[in-house]
Amino acid sequence: MNLFTNNVFRQLVSRAIRTDYLENLTGFAWLILQPLILLAVYAFVFTTIFKARIPDAGAGGFVPYLAVAFWPWTAFSEAVLRSSNTISANAALIGKVAFPSELLPLSTVTATFMMNMLGYLAVLLVLQLMGADIHWLGLLAALPVVLLLYLFASGLALFISALQVFIRDISQILPPLMTFWFFTTPILYSSSLLPENFATLMKFNPMSWYVERLRDFLLLGNYQLGPWDLLVPAVTVVVFILSLRFFRKFSAHFEDFL
Repeated sequence: MNLFTNNVFRQLVSRAIRTDYLENLTGFAWLILQPLILLAVYAFVFTTIFKARIPDAGAGGFVPYLAVAFWPWTAFSEAVLRSSNTISANAALIGKVAFPSELLPLSTVTATFMMNMLGYLAVLLVLQLMGADIHWLGLLAALPVVLLLYLFASGLALFISALQVFIRDISQILPPLMTFWFFTTPILYSSSLLPENFATLMKFNPMSWYVERLRDFLLLGNYQLGPWDLLVPAVTVVVFILSLRFFRKFSAHFEDFL
């Protein structure tokens, strides 16, 4: 990026943070409260009502097992959903100012990840104070996973935000799709509890790799690598590159449909 593009990107990220989180107390508080409330609900339902036991959770129990995966999913899901209509919502800006329009969804994803990752660090500290055995050295290994998750979200944001210009129903279809994706990702459960055929199929869900790697690094101290640790990052990079090309190919036609 050149200097002008860098300045525009920083301003867009700053605007997204101010507008969505800092300009009103409820926006900033809800950033922490919403995942905490959902975490408390899921923890109560699965540990108190269903008496869920996760073999892979280790000594820490269900709540840390859930929290370590739940916050990155929240950042990913919120980033994709928030960025999906950024082109349509900034139609006037696209028509008046000459700048790379891909900066709009990318700035939203960046702002969302920055704020949610601050919340993630706070949650890890709370879990540690509550007695969970957090492997802080694992943060060094978890950081590249989070950056790859950010890249994956950015790729989807580019593709969906461009597609939404031409297919307006995307904004209605996307939330239930993300909910379905959440329940088909081993966040509330372990893939080891699934039948073998389903567990094998689960490996083709990229989000399974992300949440399981974060659990390995932060809860279990497991740093062993396998073939999927090369495949999923490679798929993530390919998704981003193809999505960026798709976005740039159709961005010339945005003004005709906005």
